[in-house]
Amino acid sequence: MAFILSGFNALVFGRHEVNLQRFVVCVMLMLAVVGVIVYRRLQVLREMEQQNDNLYSFLKTRIARFRRLMRLHDYVGVVSLVMLVVIVLVVRAEYVLDYLNPAQAAWKWHVATALGTGVVVVAVVYAAYSMGRKEHQRRYGRHLDQLEAALRELEAPE
Repeated sequence: MAFILSGFNALVFGRHEVNLQRFVVCVMLMLAVVGVIVYRRLQVLREMEQQNDNLYSFLKTRIARFRRLMRLHDYVGVVSLVMLVVIVLVVRAEYVLDYLNPAQAAWKWHVATALGTGVVVVAVVYAAYSMGRKEHQRRYGRHLDQLEAALRELEAPE
């Protein structure tokens, strides 16, 4: 909610800054996509609580849907971070290009700094992705693994 309110605030007060408005719209779209994914995940959890005649196939499809939603959430997070970096680079393209201009005296130092910053950004994106996966596994993965193990026991011939 704070992001949405801040976004509307930036849209109103930054109405003369086109790049700021684009940035805010992209952030709001990312929040909307994440909200839809979280809503669908909760919907799948609620569906799993309901009774069904063919419990085996019902649970198997719901587990697969839930795992897909978890992966989609991870990918949306990575894409969101990458989009954020790209948007910042586009908004500040003039400054970045001036900084990396070969005519400057400390050009090699600037290129090294830019490459180092790029490596740090890639490391942060990867760390966010792996931490998100670990959090999903902690919250839901072990329960889904137990359900899948129980389903495999059900389908095994006796």
